[in-house]
Amino acid sequence: MEARFEKYISYPIGLIIALSIFSAILLAMGFNPILSLEALIKGSFGTVFRASETFVRVTPLLLCALAFLIAFKARFLNFGAEGQLYIGALCAYLAASQMGGLPSILSVPLVVLVSFVSGVAWLAIPLVLKVKLEINEVFPTIVLNFIAILVINGLVTGPIKDPMAQNPQTRTIPPATWLPIMIPGTRLHVGLIFAFFLAFLIYLILQKTVLGYDIRAVGLGPRAAKHGGIDFSRNIIIVGILSGGLAGLAGMVEVLGANHLLISGFSPGFGYQGIAIAALGRFDPIGVLLASIFFSILLIGGESMQRATPPVPIQLIYILQAVLVLSVLIVQEFLTVRRQK
Repeated sequence: MEARFEKYISYPIGLIIALSIFSAILLAMGFNPILSLEALIKGSFGTVFRASETFVRVTPLLLCALAFLIAFKARFLNFGAEGQLYIGALCAYLAASQMGGLPSILSVPLVVLVSFVSGVAWLAIPLVLKVKLEINEVFPTIVLNFIAILVINGLVTGPIKDPMAQNPQTRTIPPATWLPIMIPGTRLHVGLIFAFFLAFLIYLILQKTVLGYDIRAVGLGPRAAKHGGIDFSRNIIIVGILSGGLAGLAGMVEVLGANHLLISGFSPGFGYQGIAIAALGRFDPIGVLLASIFFSILLIGGESMQRATPPVPIQLIYILQAVLVLSVLIVQEFLTVRRQK
């Protein structure tokens, strides 16, 4: 009980520390911290539309964080969620563009399946290298991120570009493949509920099933797990499939839900931000869900801060994100060490 209390109390303490440091930075740069933070809150929740945009951003962030979390539980470091997201988005667009004649009840599940499989496929090479040759997965997954981004950029400026558009983007996908909107007049779609459901499902798998126990055992001690009869390779493959598939779904929700097309640079780094969110959520699916909402508030509110007078650079929001994660982790470590003395 005491350890759980330390886990939760670290969040408000870390937030206070992070906001104090952030305010000092704003003051040093000539900004008013109170007005800047007010712009951040109003920008993310000031109107129904702004609040909806905050939760639209939550969906890919949460899916990418879950993708890193499930792999990390088995100590498989999937730093390639960004690339898997891009490939998932590409395959979702290609599949959706061919399904205009099908009803939504058929086309949407098919596109979801395609995006999940494509994310897994993009992780296949690092996964095979890890299982068969025991090659560390970090470098291959990172390299594949750059390849995926370059492939999509090349396609949306050439072969699949909408000839009527000035920006590097594709045509709009058929309406039958769009994710249903939850609030009329906004972009908030049912992908948010889908992502919340997956977070709960991952929690149940990790905490309530034999598979979850095996995954956690492999993560805590691969050699001990092997001696205990747990199949190391099988569990790495399973978490790889789940991780790559979740990242692929993150790309799908952006195409089918938020944008209805594929556009160059549609991700501001969802895959990389998912790593920080997983750490902030202490690699717990429910904690990650809450951390995703908080990160989205910072991102959407940060965009509003850019439009304030005087405008605050978005780079400062990224500083706040980093300081927040470090503050929470340092506080948690301090409380843990103090309890153990």
